[in-house]
Amino acid sequence: MKRRCFLKDCALIGATSVACSMGLLTTGLAFAKETDPFQATSVDAVLAALGVNSPKVSDQIKITAPKVAENGASVPVEITSMIKGTTEIITIVEKNPKPLAARSRFGRGAIPSVNSRMKMGETTDVIAVIKSDDGYYMAKTKVKVTMGGCGG
Repeated sequence: MKRRCFLKDCALIGATSVACSMGLLTTGLAFAKETDPFQATSVDAVLAALGVNSPKVSDQIKITAPKVAENGASVPVEITSMIKGTTEIITIVEKNPKPLAARSRFGRGAIPSVNSRMKMGETTDVIAVIKSDDGYYMAKTKVKVTMGGCGG
């Protein structure tokens, strides 16, 4: 049995080596590039890393945040989705160095609502992206920050 496994592994290694040497298999094909959305530095990069293409604007997403935040180090934000079949709420703080602030997933029957405190370095839009059974939706609101929280 060990001999059979050894021969099979040798054949697989040999075939892979031949494919690489002939240019049929490149390192780009062998190792798929995975991007971490939390390391993205722009809203477009976050959406691309999450696989979100042109979310529809919806009035069924409620974002509760102060219009003016005195301290950007701790801004309360609540997001509630009234969209049927919501499975995920993605929170993005547009002008932060790393805009993706949170990703919350929900099971069937759960109430799709999140409440958190976000750090904001300057006046910015808070964007909520909702993933539901029939696509992606979004809403946003502006928060004016008077004292920075991201190194400001």
